[in-house]
Amino acid sequence: SMSKKITLKSGIKATLKEMSVDDFDKCMDAVVVDMVDGQAVIKNQFALSTLWIRSGVESVDDKFIKSLSIDDRAELQVAIQDYNSLGE
Repeated sequence: SMSKKITLKSGIKATLKEMSVDDFDKCMDAVVVDMVDGQAVIKNQFALSTLWIRSGVESVDDKFIKSLSIDDRAELQVAIQDYNSLGE
C-alpha cells in the first residue's frame, strides 16, 4: 500500500498511510458536534485527532502522540484527510 513522508511545521516527521474506506468512514463519523451560542463546535477534538492519527500514520505509539502540540495534531489530521481523500 502507498505511504507518504511528511514533516510538520514544528519539524516532527510522520509517515502517512493509505487508510481503508472503512477506517476513513469511521473517523469521519466520529465527529461529535455541540451547539455553543449558535456555533457548531467539535466536542471531542482530542479523541478525534487521536483516532485519525492512529488510523492514518504508520508506527504510531502513545509517546509519538504525546509529543504533538495542539497545532501539530490539527496539521497532521488535515494532512491525513487530504492524503486519503485525494485517491493518490
